[in-house]
Amino acid sequence: MTELLTETAVTVRNLRHTDLPDVVRIDAAATGRSRPNYFELMLMRALNFAGLQVSLVAEIDDCVIGYLIASLYYGEYGITEPSASIDAIGVHPEMRRKQVGVALLDQFRSNAAAIGVALVRTEVDWDDFDLLAFFRANGFAPAKRICLEVKL
Repeated sequence: MTELLTETAVTVRNLRHTDLPDVVRIDAAATGRSRPNYFELMLMRALNFAGLQVSLVAEIDDCVIGYLIASLYYGEYGITEPSASIDAIGVHPEMRRKQVGVALLDQFRSNAAAIGVALVRTEVDWDDFDLLAFFRANGFAPAKRICLEVKL
């Protein structure tokens, strides 16, 4: 548990199917568009098809204010050690810069390390300076691998 600057307690717990509307609400507040189908599929994969559930939400007074959706990998892409990927992270815009994202990331790191994960990856848009700064402040650095893409 991490304390906000306002002394309000943030609780981090496992993500549940019932959190879908809150995840969609937070994403819409941040991006200006509602993507319920996208997040429904993401939650289904994270909760129903994962060997271990590692995705989280942050709450204040039972109100979801942030989420972290992640995946575990055991040898994909030629990597032999267990690794994890942060697939999506979001904090309601009104709650940013109050350690909510740090609370989510700290709990995720702790949980992942406890099951033997030694490396966590994520992808960030090149020009998303706020998110890049958040990850950099929390120890992330450019990977030695290059992400490649092709337009179809």
